[in-house]
Amino acid sequence: MARLVFRDFDEFAEAITGVEGRFIPTARSTAEWWSEAVRPGSVSLQQIQIGSATTFAGDGEPGRYTLGLPMTDATQIRIDGHFLEEDAFIVLQEDQPFTFTGHDVVRWAGVSVPTDTQLIPLDLFANTRSGTGPRTRSALPYLNRLRWVTERAISSDIDFSEPAAIAAAEEEVALCLTHVLERSMKVQDRHVGRPQFSRSRVIARTLQLIEANEGQPLFVDDLCRATQVSERTLRNIFHEFFGVGPMRLLKVRQLREIRAALLRADPQRDTVTRIAARYGIWDFSLFARNYKALFGESPSKTLRTPQNESKARSSLSWLHYASRIFIDDMRAPTPDPHVLDVNGEDEQPPVIIQSAEPPSMRAKN
Repeated sequence: MARLVFRDFDEFAEAITGVEGRFIPTARSTAEWWSEAVRPGSVSLQQIQIGSATTFAGDGEPGRYTLGLPMTDATQIRIDGHFLEEDAFIVLQEDQPFTFTGHDVVRWAGVSVPTDTQLIPLDLFANTRSGTGPRTRSALPYLNRLRWVTERAISSDIDFSEPAAIAAAEEEVALCLTHVLERSMKVQDRHVGRPQFSRSRVIARTLQLIEANEGQPLFVDDLCRATQVSERTLRNIFHEFFGVGPMRLLKVRQLREIRAALLRADPQRDTVTRIAARYGIWDFSLFARNYKALFGESPSKTLRTPQNESKARSSLSWLHYASRIFIDDMRAPTPDPHVLDVNGEDEQPPVIIQSAEPPSMRAKN
C-alpha cells in the first residue's frame, strides 16, 4: 500500500479512519507524519506515524467501532491524562471523546469495522464500554497477534486484487479482533483520600476562558483566577492531559493555526506578516524563530508551498474537540479551592474491571 506523507496536520487528522479530531504539535517534528491504509472487505486497517511530540483531542467516528493499537512504547503514551500499560489499547466509537498525548514519535495501528458488522459479536464492543474512557487492556499475546496481522496486511507486498485474498484477510482480522475483545479488561480510575477535585473541571474552565477570549492575550494569572487553583496545580494538570503547560499550549496552538492559514493562502496575494497579524502576532522576529523551531522551516517557505488539489475540510478546531471531552464539567460550579490536592497524592492505581467470562479459546491452525 502506498504511504501518504502529510505536511498539513488537519489533512493528516482527516485521513485517520475511525477517529475525528485535531492535533497540536508541541515540539518540532523529528520524523514524517504518514499514513498507510488498506480495506479488505468491510474491515479498515491503517497504520499512522505521528512525527513529533503532540497533543490530540478527538472522538470516535460515527458508524464505526475502532481499536487503536500502539505500535511504539505504549507506556510513553497518555490517554485522558493516564499512561497506558504494555497490554493496553483504546476502543472508540461515536460519543467517545478523548485526549492523546505523546512525548516523541508515535506509531498507531487502527482496526475499524462498521457498527452493524456481522464479523464479530457486537456485545464484545459493549463490554469494553463498562468503565470510563477508551482505555482497555487485553491478553498481550492476542494483542500482539492483532498488531502483527494488521501490519502484515498493510504491507506493500500483499495483493488484494483477488476476492479470495480479501475474504481470507477479513476473516483473519476478525478472528484476532474477537480474541482480543473476549479478553478485554476495561480500565476505570478511582480516587481515594482527601476530598477529590476534578482535574477535568479545571481544564474545562480553562478551555472555556480561552474560547471566550479568542485572539486576545491571556496570562497564567487569568487562568488561575478562572479555575481557582494555583499556578503549580494548573501546570501539573495540563502536563498530565496535554504534555505541556497551559501557556505553551496556547502558543503552539496559535503557531499551528497560523501554519494552517499559510498553507491555505495564495502567495500572490497574501503575506506572512498580514496572516500572522490576524492571529495577534506583533513581534515578527520572535514569531519567525518560534515557528521555525516548531515546524523546521520558515513561515515564508510554508506560504510558498505549492497547494495540492483543494479539499473541503471541517472547520472544527482542536479547542472544539477538547471542549467536548469536558463539556459536563463546564456546566458545573467552579470547584472550592480549599479541597484541592495540588500534588495529586489522592490517586491510587487504576482499577481493572474484567468483562464477562470469555468463551473458550478457539484453536488456530
